[in-house]
Amino acid sequence: MNTVQLLVDVLGPVVVMVAIGALVAQRLGLNTGTLSKLAYWILGPAFVFNIFSTTTLEAETAAKLVVAGVASVLAAGVAGAVLSPVFGLRGSAMSATVMSSAYGNVGNAGLAICVFALGEDALDRAGVLMVTIMFFGTLLSVWLGTRQTQSSLKAALDALVSPMIVAAIIGFLFNVANLDTPTVIDRAVSTIAQGLIPVMLLTLGLQLAMTGSLQFLRSTGVVTIAKLIVAPIIGWAVAEAFGLTGDDRGVIILQAAMPPAVFCMVLALEHDLEADRTTNDVVVVTIASLLTLPVALTLVT
Repeated sequence: MNTVQLLVDVLGPVVVMVAIGALVAQRLGLNTGTLSKLAYWILGPAFVFNIFSTTTLEAETAAKLVVAGVASVLAAGVAGAVLSPVFGLRGSAMSATVMSSAYGNVGNAGLAICVFALGEDALDRAGVLMVTIMFFGTLLSVWLGTRQTQSSLKAALDALVSPMIVAAIIGFLFNVANLDTPTVIDRAVSTIAQGLIPVMLLTLGLQLAMTGSLQFLRSTGVVTIAKLIVAPIIGWAVAEAFGLTGDDRGVIILQAAMPPAVFCMVLALEHDLEADRTTNDVVVVTIASLLTLPVALTLVT
């Protein structure tokens, strides 16, 4: 499969679902507040619990992937924090920009691209990176959102007990203890989890329709540099430092190169963190990633 076809197959359905949300959701009387709360409080926790409780991989390999994932999140977040004042962004605008810079779309886009590019054997490795980036991305995002109205320490404590973080910790404990989730719970959680990505994409479309036309804002420039340039370079550097090859190296570079997560928009809505700016940046930088993802794919295939 060539690179162009790969991007069309992976990102095409995303575009279609966002378009449906933009065209239909508002006409049906849906609102972003209700949809984002559904994703934040119910669908998201079910999704991460399902992932954390079932992920399996050799401990040493998993540890290296976790370090690589954390490094890419931190590097992109620091880049966003350093560049924001340079671009005249402060306060909530800076927080929203750092969030979009750090938290990549490692789920619906990242997993699919890794599998299409590297094969099914790469799925577990891509999954470990996904849960790592989701965990620390969510933790950072909730802290950035809640610290707008309270102290940094209180915001950090609130971030640790946010729904997705709690679900991730419980799922990880189930995994480590090798506990089997009761069938009735497992099936219910798995079914609920499948609703997260569609609801997020429909919400993104609705929010985009309410926001209006897309713009290349100052924050968009920061996110583009941090997420599409700094993060994949750090991912590549960590992979090289660990001497990783094959699928291990490939998933690190590809997951680090993903554009901002759609869930950034959900978090922005839930925490009143520049939702219009975040929606704009998620969409524009995702479009810009069509130019950078082929470079990442070339490095790993």
